[in-house]
Amino acid sequence: MKLLADLIGINTYEGNYTKMVDYLVKRLEAIEGCQVHIQEISHNKANVIGIFGEPELVLNCHMDTVKPSNAWTSDPLKMYERDGKVYGLGACDTKGNIYMTLKALEEKSPKNLMVLFSVDEESGIKTGVKYFLESSFREGIGRAVVFEPTDLRLVNKHRGYYSFTLEDTGESAHSSTGGKGAIIKAAHNVIKLDQLGFNVGIIQGGTAGNVVSQSCTYRASIRTFLMPEEVVETIGTNCKGTRIEKRFNGPPLINEKPSFKGEFHQVDFWTEASLFQEAGIEAIVFGAGSINQAHSEDEFVEEWQLEEGIRIIRDLIVDSK
Repeated sequence: MKLLADLIGINTYEGNYTKMVDYLVKRLEAIEGCQVHIQEISHNKANVIGIFGEPELVLNCHMDTVKPSNAWTSDPLKMYERDGKVYGLGACDTKGNIYMTLKALEEKSPKNLMVLFSVDEESGIKTGVKYFLESSFREGIGRAVVFEPTDLRLVNKHRGYYSFTLEDTGESAHSSTGGKGAIIKAAHNVIKLDQLGFNVGIIQGGTAGNVVSQSCTYRASIRTFLMPEEVVETIGTNCKGTRIEKRFNGPPLINEKPSFKGEFHQVDFWTEASLFQEAGIEAIVFGAGSINQAHSEDEFVEEWQLEEGIRIIRDLIVDSK
């Protein structure tokens, strides 16, 4: 488990990927037949790509984790094992899956395969996968497996995730005038959005308690099988006069006829598999760990899932030949 301990010990939640990139490059370069590429994105930020032969299949894991909360009962960057579980930040989301991928590659050196370790899945507006899909590295790739915590289930469907910054405006005035400012407009709209299934997570507005508010902005998001233009239309129809700014556009994953072997399931959380599918690359989601542990304090993954996951990835590697 030293490999997983190393991965968990590298901080990737603050946006600096240098140590993780260096570590992954060294591991990949040690595998026979692997051509390693660093896809630079910005300062201290890059995707790591390993290419074996002439790949048609790409295995994708994101390198970043969420920021740990203060509720952790131990150092989140120090892995420990207890009762058949491995604890640490990213143990299931998704450094445990990076661990499984590297172990499988080292045990079964592929003939034709690509691995993509990408950035900013947890926090980026434009993620590393989007940069990859805009590059020449994607040429020849027809299928993708995106690693997320699915309890080792194969997933071919999930809802899309869309987020927006919305703004309502009004006439600034003294509160004694009885005017209805932007915050009041926004309050009515927030209730409507809640009834339509949106989550409103941030609200900001106003300048003082005795001033009718001139502006109120708020963040809204929704998980749905609707297409993005339908979501924007829904907001516009129900929130008249509201300015709509798109923040994140994550389409749903709908892979009706997966070519991979196995039984398939639907999940409620969003993944970057939908970005591959939207780009014309058939995609599924798979990985060790439970979504109930992802983003939680004292995050863990069960050891048996890591072991079984390595075996399943080895089979994928054999199939990719």
